[in-house]
Amino acid sequence: MASPKAHFKRRVVIMVLFIAVVYGGVIGFNRFIGAMIHKAMAAAPAPMISVTTSKAQNLTWAERLQAVASLKAVQGTMLTAQTAGMVTGIHFKSGDAVKAGTLLVQLNDNVAQAQLASDRAKLLNAKQELTRQRSLFPQKLTSQSQLQAAEATYDEATAAVAADQAALANLQVRAPFDGHLGIRQVSLGQYVSPGAGAVDIQQWDPLLVDFQIPQRDLARVAVGDGVALSVSGQPSHSFAGTITALGSAFDSTTRNLSIEASVPNADGLLRPGMFGDVTISLMATNQVVAVPQTAIAYSTYGEYVYVVKQTDKGTIAEERIVQTGANRDNLIAVVKGLKAGDEVVTEGQVNLYPGAHIKIEPPSGALSKAAAARPEGS
Repeated sequence: MASPKAHFKRRVVIMVLFIAVVYGGVIGFNRFIGAMIHKAMAAAPAPMISVTTSKAQNLTWAERLQAVASLKAVQGTMLTAQTAGMVTGIHFKSGDAVKAGTLLVQLNDNVAQAQLASDRAKLLNAKQELTRQRSLFPQKLTSQSQLQAAEATYDEATAAVAADQAALANLQVRAPFDGHLGIRQVSLGQYVSPGAGAVDIQQWDPLLVDFQIPQRDLARVAVGDGVALSVSGQPSHSFAGTITALGSAFDSTTRNLSIEASVPNADGLLRPGMFGDVTISLMATNQVVAVPQTAIAYSTYGEYVYVVKQTDKGTIAEERIVQTGANRDNLIAVVKGLKAGDEVVTEGQVNLYPGAHIKIEPPSGALSKAAAARPEGS
């Protein structure tokens, strides 16, 4: 008969074996379930990622030079008082369009008007005396010296009247040319000093466009070449102009040459002081492969696109490194990495990865629609 101690050991062994069998069964079952899930996932079709695409186009582009430009008026200045005095009249409103010679500001001219009246009376007296001396001289009733004295007095009186009229003109601020006024800087009753600003005036039509080109492009531009100006305030409008002057020397620091162009502005959409982008179209042309700018993606190793590929497993996205060039009209030239006819992804790249299965959807944005509708060679 087995001892109690041996009986206890046998029960422990049986319990351990039972636990090992149960644990092994659980592990085996989990592995079986995992294998079945993996097999099912491997057999399932890859998830489709919706994208929009466009084909690379072979286009002819005229060569262009582009630069940042600033606008300035052909005529523009701050109108100032020439003499000290109190403002007694303001004859304009801020923002008025005025003609050359229009009286804008009047300073107190009481003293000058009184002086003018006095000198005019002296001039009248001097004129009468000169007339009398000239009538008496042929009859030898007056001397040559008296006649000369009368002529000198008359000339002095004439000069005094002219000086008074000039002094009165200096007490007025008038428009020196046709233009548009800015914001009024003076008030009635204000005492102003010589040089104090009254209002600025700018001539809007035409406007001058100032920009610079690098030394290497000097031979490519000339007076008379056309330019196209675009500004952020008028994003859908391009302003045509003409180069009117080239600078006489290059800047020794930047090695750039200043260029001046003239742009008509009859409708007043532009203002002096605005900035924009100016483009000079050159005679030379280039053949380029172009895609919508939205097709280009960026990473730490450079620029790339996703090209649509047809395989036996379906439509997939292939990542391709590219080198880009000039851009215009929402298109960008691809210098290296694509050929005309390659279909590239333009929307949906954020969800893509190399080899991803894709579903091509119709363009959803106006940009993609415009790019897809653009004819070859434009």
